This record gives sequence, structure tokens and C-alpha cells, in this order.
Amino acid sequence: MATFSVLTSLFIIIFLQRVTGRLLLSMIAGFAGFCLINFQILGNIPHLLLVTTTDLAFLKLIATVFLIYLTSEIMRKSGDSERFSSSVQKLFRNSKGATAFLPAIIGLMPMPGGAMFTAPMIQDIGKDMTNLEKTTVNYWFRHTLEFFWPVYPAMYLLSSLSGIPIANVSIRLIPLFLVAFASGWLFYNGLSFPKISMLTGKEWKKMIPALVIISTGVLILVFKFEGWFALLLTTSTYASLRIKSILPALKDSLKKVDIFIVLFIVFLYKDALMTLEIGTKLAQELSSLGLNVILVAVILPIVVGMSTGITQTTVGISLPIVLGMGGANLALLTYVFSVAGVLLSPVHLCLVLTSQYFNVNFLRVLQKISLPLAITCSVGWLYLI
Repeated sequence: MATFSVLTSLFIIIFLQRVTGRLLLSMIAGFAGFCLINFQILGNIPHLLLVTTTDLAFLKLIATVFLIYLTSEIMRKSGDSERFSSSVQKLFRNSKGATAFLPAIIGLMPMPGGAMFTAPMIQDIGKDMTNLEKTTVNYWFRHTLEFFWPVYPAMYLLSSLSGIPIANVSIRLIPLFLVAFASGWLFYNGLSFPKISMLTGKEWKKMIPALVIISTGVLILVFKFEGWFALLLTTSTYASLRIKSILPALKDSLKKVDIFIVLFIVFLYKDALMTLEIGTKLAQELSSLGLNVILVAVILPIVVGMSTGITQTTVGISLPIVLGMGGANLALLTYVFSVAGVLLSPVHLCLVLTSQYFNVNFLRVLQKISLPLAITCSVGWLYLI
């Protein structure tokens, strides 16, 4: 019954997400189906609500995600994002190898459809490349940072659900970022290296968004600050320099209330699995079918990731199940394969938008990234098991 309830809820979420494109509706319906099949949840709703709303990890996650959105909106409203991309483009002008560094640097800033942000730059720089090569390089290197950079919301969700400090998560995953970047570099660029252009002092001043984001990473990785506190320091400092942009940025950030409700449902789902022993029953049922928790930690996030195309959603759906089955030591592996599943998703916004922009078949892009992705996942399997 536990397995049936989980599979039913997954089907509802994935089906409604594909049909409606509305994540909040999909998550509410999926959790409702999960509750209706597991009758004991209905009688424990008040308890679950209390556990989740008083969970410090959940409250920190909400603060962290809000600060990420606020910082991103201030950068956009102030024009800093546009000025930053212009300076980066000048820094790596006219170099094929620069087509790897450019999306990776812009990738420091998490944003929906972020690969589309760098697509016009890659179009200008990669004059000696085919459209398929441009799309592939832009898509791959834009997402290599997602394997470890501690400013991505999905990383915080992983940390909050697993209880592993964000700095530890990020440091442990650095080797996989290096493998992803190096394998992609050798596969797409061979041994060519980018040519760096000299920038004026005025152009360097436009790099302030990178300073904000890198400072956040340094506070987390080097000084071991908690993510929410590091972001609070850097966001408040940056906001003090862009006072006119704070109010409009705040308004747009608050419009993203849907994602906070989704995160609340994710935690309710996790708490139901872990506190009501549904996860234990799930593990027993899957084990009787010959599926151990390691296989679930690999297969489930790939399936969910390919179906939804959203890393946060994939982690939020897959990780509670793995944890509920007693796979706390597989949290990082689940995350790696969540990223892999999302990269292979035909509904991934970055893939859809850039394939359309460069007028290429997205299936050919997925074929081109399959080798570096397979190498990265294989190393992840050997490294994290």
C-alpha cells in the first residue's frame, strides 16, 4: 500500500505538471492523493502541520530561497545583470573556448531559463561553431555549476531535508563539478583555451553581481556561514547600494509565493514518510520486489527529473522517499542524479528555449551531452556510494 500511494502521488504530480504546467496545483493534488490512500495521515494532519511549521530547517530554507529571489530581482531591476553580461562578453570576446566560460560564469546567478540569457552572447562569440555546437556548449556549461554551487535553491532543499550543512554539501560535490566541466571541455573544445581581453576599470565595476554571488559562496564554503545568514549579509549590503530597486524587486519576489507553498508541501510529504513510518513500509515493499534503496536513489530522480525538468521539484519529490527508506547516506547521490534527470528532460526550460533560439533539434542536444553526463554520473556513483 505504501508503494502504491507513493507511485500514485508521483503519477498525479508528473501528469498534472505536464498537462497544466502549474507546479503548485500538481503538488497539492499529488499530496492529497497520497493522504487519501494512507488514511493514517488524515488523522495526523494537525501534528504534521505543527512539525513542519516549527521545523527550523524549513524556516531557514524559506528565508534562503526568498533572499536568492530578492537578490536576483534587484540585479535585474537595477540593470546590473545586463551590464554584467555585457562586461563578461567583452572579457571573453572572439574565442571558441570562451563559450564554455561565459555560460559558467553567468551560471553563478540562478535564474529560470538562464541558458537563454547567454544564448545571444554565444551566438556572437561562436562564429566558427555550428548551431548545434553553440546550443550544446551553452546548455552544458550553464548547468555544471548546479552540481555544487551553494547559491542554487535545490542545494538548500537538499541540505534542509538531509540535515547536512550546506557548506559540507557543496565542498563534497566540488569534484563532480570539476569532472563535469573538464569532461565537457575536452569533449567540446579539445585542448583549446580561451583568450582573455583587457577590461577598463569602468567595465570591471560592472562585475558587481559576480562579487555579490562569489562573496556568498566564500562565506559559506570558507567561513562556514549558514546559507541564509551568508545571503542575508550579502543581499543587505548589495541592496544598500541599489536602494531604488529594492521596492520593485521586493514586490516581484513576493509574487513567487507559489514556490514557498510547494516547499511547505515537500516538507509535509517528508515528515509524513518519516514520522508515520510510511517510508519504512515503502522500503520493505520495494525490497521484497528486489529494489534496494540505492537503485531507488538513482532511478527515481532520473525519472522525476526527466518528467518535470525542475531540479527543486525533483529533489523535493525524490529525496524524502530515499530518506524514508533509510537512505540518509545517499542524499548527495540522489541530488546528483536529480540534476542528471533534469538535464535530460525534454521539458527543461533552458533546453526548450535555447533549442528554439538556435533552431536545432533538442534530441540532438541531449545526445551531445550524454557522454560528459554519463562520465559525471559514473564518477558520482563511485565517489558517493
